[in-house]
Amino acid sequence: CAICRKNHVLISARGQFPICTACSMRQISQPITDEKFRKLFDIDNKLYEESSFLRSIKSNYLRFGSLSEKQIDTFKRVSAELANPQNNKNSAQIATTAIAAEAAVISEKQESANEAKRIKPKAKKSKK
Repeated sequence: CAICRKNHVLISARGQFPICTACSMRQISQPITDEKFRKLFDIDNKLYEESSFLRSIKSNYLRFGSLSEKQIDTFKRVSAELANPQNNKNSAQIATTAIAAEAAVISEKQESANEAKRIKPKAKKSKK
């Protein structure tokens, strides 16, 4: 961690700032004055500890004072998914089924295209 210099942190990019969960939780524990955002960020601390994404959104709000609509919508969606993991399993199964069905359709199209290529006789080139 670049702040406390006690904990090791895994980072995925060279330019990423290495900060441990404990230091990040201290940074986002500042009070929020705006009522709209106070309600938005009023979720269980366990969710913040589990998700660096949620911590980064709250940190961005504390740093810049506002969030875009996409950030707000994504924060709500991700926090709801983390709070209710049972619903995520069902949606993941539905998505997997849809992807499998789409893959089957694509493979059928490829097979029919391959058959069409086999049926067409190749035109012979005449030599001059």
